[in-house]
Amino acid sequence: MSSPLAQSVRTRSRPHRSGRTRSRPVWPAALGLPLVLALAAPLVLTPSTPVQAQAQAIGPAPQLTPDTAQAFVDGRVPELLAEHGAPGLTVSIVADGGPLASAAHGVADLADGTPMDAESHAFPTASIAKSFTAAAVLQLAEQGEVELHEDVNTYLPEELRVPDTHPGEPVTLHHLLTHTPGFDERTDMDDPEDPAGQRDLAEFLRDNTPERIFPPGRYAAYSNYGTGLAGFVVQEVSGVPFEEYVERNVFAPLGMDGTEFGQLHELADEHDLVTGHGPDRAPAALVHIPLVPAGAAVTTTGDMARFMAALLNDGELDGERVLGTESVAMMLARQFEHHPDATAMGYGTYEWRTGPPRGVGHGGDLDGIHTGYLILPELDAGVFVAVNGDDTDPEAGASLLHDLRFAVLHAFADEFGPADARTGSEAAPEADPGDDLSAYSGSYVTTRRAVEGTARIITLFDNLAVRDAGDGTLRVRGVMIPRERWVPVGDGVFVGQDSGERLAFTVEDGRAAAVYLDANPTSGYDRASALASPGLHLITVVVALLVLLTGTAHLRRPRGAARVTAAVSASLTALACLVAVGLVVYAVTDVNRLRDWVFGDSVVLTLPLALAVPLALTTAGFAVTAWVRGWWGEGQWGRVRRVHYSLLPLAALAVIAVGVQYGLVWLPG
Repeated sequence: MSSPLAQSVRTRSRPHRSGRTRSRPVWPAALGLPLVLALAAPLVLTPSTPVQAQAQAIGPAPQLTPDTAQAFVDGRVPELLAEHGAPGLTVSIVADGGPLASAAHGVADLADGTPMDAESHAFPTASIAKSFTAAAVLQLAEQGEVELHEDVNTYLPEELRVPDTHPGEPVTLHHLLTHTPGFDERTDMDDPEDPAGQRDLAEFLRDNTPERIFPPGRYAAYSNYGTGLAGFVVQEVSGVPFEEYVERNVFAPLGMDGTEFGQLHELADEHDLVTGHGPDRAPAALVHIPLVPAGAAVTTTGDMARFMAALLNDGELDGERVLGTESVAMMLARQFEHHPDATAMGYGTYEWRTGPPRGVGHGGDLDGIHTGYLILPELDAGVFVAVNGDDTDPEAGASLLHDLRFAVLHAFADEFGPADARTGSEAAPEADPGDDLSAYSGSYVTTRRAVEGTARIITLFDNLAVRDAGDGTLRVRGVMIPRERWVPVGDGVFVGQDSGERLAFTVEDGRAAAVYLDANPTSGYDRASALASPGLHLITVVVALLVLLTGTAHLRRPRGAARVTAAVSASLTALACLVAVGLVVYAVTDVNRLRDWVFGDSVVLTLPLALAVPLALTTAGFAVTAWVRGWWGEGQWGRVRRVHYSLLPLAALAVIAVGVQYGLVWLPG
């Protein structure tokens, strides 16, 4: 509700087509994705993903006081809003155990020009809700009702139990809270316009049991299903509905009267929700979110200030304790790290920067809504920001990792951080041309991936191609990666020569097994085999299409019914493949359309290649007949002609094989 199935499709270049009062089935980016980041890139993720920013200010940091904090939210924040071009935002700062400053800028709804109000307006939390869910789980752990490292099946009814895919390696609550259970991506959604067809949390979890594609604890792969399952454990163990448990035991004790779990279109009647806006400034639809614990909640600026203050006060606020000191420490600590020098995962949180100052929190994204909070333990401070629209400035919003929300959070950390964080961007180290970096070369695909359905198309776009440049640097291509050279700085970590971004590789037996962008610890990229390389698949499709294009034109008119039929079969085969690839290309240029087709059970992307299968087999039959029965004479079916004709079904079958890899071949039933 992302990092990045995210990780619904968050779009920065295409308009939303529906108004606020009408909902449609989407997969909110905040429910992670990085599907958003993968699909919008030409997505994300992804889940909302953090960014490791370099400080720009020079000089001693100002002391964080009510006056300096208010000056920041009243001065620097509106400057960033103007730079990025979003409709509006609200921001709050806490320190020394309580609220320090807050402000709202811009408008809550462009249609009526309602000014944003930090006190009255509420925001969908998106994936920030995962922090609330983690707090509920940790409460039960404190009470001895659950054990974080126990097999999660201990707390689940039989129909919801996790398959024993990796014997002796059960999935635990620890894995669920750190996004490391090894689940594949689940993208099935309920139609928000069909109330009768909507399922409750238990029904949705039962109908969407994911496959376990990694052993638990091996890789981080943002999982909304995992958080939904953790929330169901809260419900099952406590004996009360999840929403009610969190209200009683987290929100009410903290005085978070404006925060509530539930479906957004229902909560909109009780809370003064802002309107989300797309990059074309049109209102974004409210979505139905079956996995309630993963992101179906609303909150206010003041309530988020109270939540952050409770975390900074070791779980207590105004004499009310919701978490023990150790539980808060576990939420904010590094619970899973893929590399000791890179950002890591906490419980219901993740690191946004390793420091200085170190920052940990969570972000969230829905269509036209972007939220995030950042706890800075070194400063005993926290900041929350919520934005009700996408960036529209082409430069300020050029990167999905550097939107207005991130800009505000990191500007705060840089403004008030320690002096050694305020020395300006440092130049990348010099490369050593003698370095052999071949161990890192290869293709890597996102760990947040589906294994069935058209959602498998995510890996076609969200992948990395890493090559040893031969001059002591790496060349890395990927939709989430700046196009620049990457210089090694030791122990599998590389820094971008221009951006200062960092890549961290995990190395096993002298060879890189996975790589993470330091800006997004919620998901990474594991090494793909040569045959599973998306780059190889794209090259195969391009070459095959070039061959098939030659089958759509006939320099000589074929003679005889059999040869005419063979020519028609070849042309139709080529046409089906060309249409299939053309539709994928078209969808990629219109992310909203791609989202509708992938998540709306449409056969638009899968039917052309389904038709190509019998056509290709028929054409292959004609090719065999041409060789066996000797279709030649008068120059029509000489050896070259027969070889060329035989290549057509082979090319079509190559395209179909790639289509099967990415779920683009429709099968009945």
